[in-house]
Amino acid sequence: MGFFVTLPVLMATRDEDMDEAAVLQAAQRGERSAQAQLFTRYRDRVARQVLRMVGDSAAVDDLVQEVFISAFTALPRFRGDAQLGTWLYTIATNRVRNWWDSQRRRRRREDVATSEPPDEPDSPEADLETKQQRARFYAALGALPDKLREAFVARAIEGMSLIEASAALGTPISTVSYRTRRAEQELCAALGIPWRES
Repeated sequence: MGFFVTLPVLMATRDEDMDEAAVLQAAQRGERSAQAQLFTRYRDRVARQVLRMVGDSAAVDDLVQEVFISAFTALPRFRGDAQLGTWLYTIATNRVRNWWDSQRRRRRREDVATSEPPDEPDSPEADLETKQQRARFYAALGALPDKLREAFVARAIEGMSLIEASAALGTPISTVSYRTRRAEQELCAALGIPWRES
């Protein structure tokens, strides 16, 4: 009985995979409707990833657009060595890296060490404190070297396993583990939190 219950699910999964492969091939040929389908399928996932990496909802839409512009430009060269979602994750990571670089340059130009959120007189104190802590965290995250930040985001914010993070970042598992620990140490030091290795 379990076989007959499972079979339609397996068939549906295969159909979806074949459908995605066909859509991907059409998108690689430059068909706009296929590209639109891929954008619709992956937009929310990429947007969530970007938001978790930058912590600035105002930047998400522009970064998502940049990710898909880069992806569609490079799509004819996509060989399928990785899953499409993993490939998009890598592109998003690179776009976010550029965003952090531009943020650092802007801060240097403005000669501001950290960006304080604007005062909101009508907000409760707790809400304001949360926003300030979040701003401090993302300022500290942005100050990390790219490779440490990317490993930390993949593991601690995205919740990826070491194997998933290794595949997404194209880095050996041991390196991802080391960089994540190092990022934790540096973040704790920047935020004044005692660090204990788990």
